[in-house]
Amino acid sequence: MVNKQIRLSEFNLPSLYKLDLPQKVKELINKLALSQSETYLIGGFVRDMVLGRNSTDLDFIIIDKSAVELATELALEFDGNFFVLDELTETTRLVLKNESSKQYTFDFTPVKKQELEKDFARRDFTINALAINIKEPDILIDKFSGLEDLKQKVIKAVKLQNLLDDPLRFLRAFRFACLINGEIDNETLSYIIENINSFDDSVSRERISVELWKILDCNNSFSYLRKLADSSLLEKIFPELIPMRKVTPNDFHHLWLFDHSVELIKTFEENFHKIPDWANEELNSPFGLLESPKKKAVVKLGCLFHDVGKPATWEIKKIDNTEKHTFYGHDKLGADIFKETGERLKFSNSIIQTISNLILYHLRPFQLSQGDASISDRALYRFFRDVGEDMPLLLMLAVADLYATIGPKVTKSDLEKGEQLLLFLYEKYRKHKERENEKAKKTKLMDGNEIMELTGLKPGRYLGDIIKELDEAIAVGEIKTKNEAQSWVLRAIQKINKPS
Repeated sequence: MVNKQIRLSEFNLPSLYKLDLPQKVKELINKLALSQSETYLIGGFVRDMVLGRNSTDLDFIIIDKSAVELATELALEFDGNFFVLDELTETTRLVLKNESSKQYTFDFTPVKKQELEKDFARRDFTINALAINIKEPDILIDKFSGLEDLKQKVIKAVKLQNLLDDPLRFLRAFRFACLINGEIDNETLSYIIENINSFDDSVSRERISVELWKILDCNNSFSYLRKLADSSLLEKIFPELIPMRKVTPNDFHHLWLFDHSVELIKTFEENFHKIPDWANEELNSPFGLLESPKKKAVVKLGCLFHDVGKPATWEIKKIDNTEKHTFYGHDKLGADIFKETGERLKFSNSIIQTISNLILYHLRPFQLSQGDASISDRALYRFFRDVGEDMPLLLMLAVADLYATIGPKVTKSDLEKGEQLLLFLYEKYRKHKERENEKAKKTKLMDGNEIMELTGLKPGRYLGDIIKELDEAIAVGEIKTKNEAQSWVLRAIQKINKPS
């Protein structure tokens, strides 16, 4: 252990108090600096400060003081709430109610003065052991050469055995490498691979999900997903992917199925710039209320799982002495497999539903186009209706799949036509959404109550079918007035074989 103390200004880095932080956050830090207790800011916030990145998670070591006692005082003074994160260490989290500061978290861990060096040494990686004594805000404490590792873009364990204290650190190594667009130190990576079986069911699934989403949120996820696969850690997280290693290349797929699915992350990132600006912006937005995951991360995970149903549906048939590989129903089976995966990893219901939909419908964009025949308005409407709000995500998955499917029978012309089709579908969907938004502002030509009054139908499947078909006929321009809608409903009733 070295004990470097580096003046931040010497590296053109801002001191702690010169950061662009909400006023309440600055006041809280200043309050800690003025207190009699010795307090250190350590970990990710300091690392990101050095990298010039914004961070909202502040981890403090407080010397010889109760974390709960401190959090109680600060919660009263700064109008916040607190709770104990870890009963064993008494790590306590404070969150402020102030609108501009509520996304910030303040975690306090009490440490005895004589245990301070040991606390630094228990950290995971050197870049996360950087610290600042907040009474000396211009001095960076660097006990393990973390600043040099940041410069060299290397993720190195403080001590290799520290990784076994919390095997989630195996995955975090890849996440931090992705964050700085760097590499995992060879000794650290070898240790992870040698101890891969320590990454078992005891590792929190919720914490695994958080780390995965942060990797997939990056614009450079592919190389780190590839390294996760090469280390076998990816299959420890997703054992559902293991059977995909058995499916061989064929006339349309130049890679084994497992590698094809990982390759989609690469083709996603290489071709993301091709989609319309509005779609690019949407996929870069958060999927839900939290900053992570972004929608593009959800699509990337869909890419990884889009063919997960193929191993169980794989058949090789000989036709005219030529082998044909078939995977009938793999889309439906894959969607069901992912639902179980998502539940196991504690994904939100909305993420599970979206990725299941991406898998279920991933063949549909290319099934719309048959040769040189044009796609009918009715076919487009049904496609957009079935996929719904996930359409921009599905089309990006299709772009990635297109460019990862380059077996010997796939021509350059096939790829060009495929890209044209997908960009055409993006534009058609944009116009469809504009029409739907305009339609939502107007009174419907006929609603369910009016149809029941006109026909005598009761609520049920038959009524639902009529409403669905009527909406379709209106959407494609076959019906424009209320009279036309009433006439259409009466004709439709005559065709329905109502139960007695």
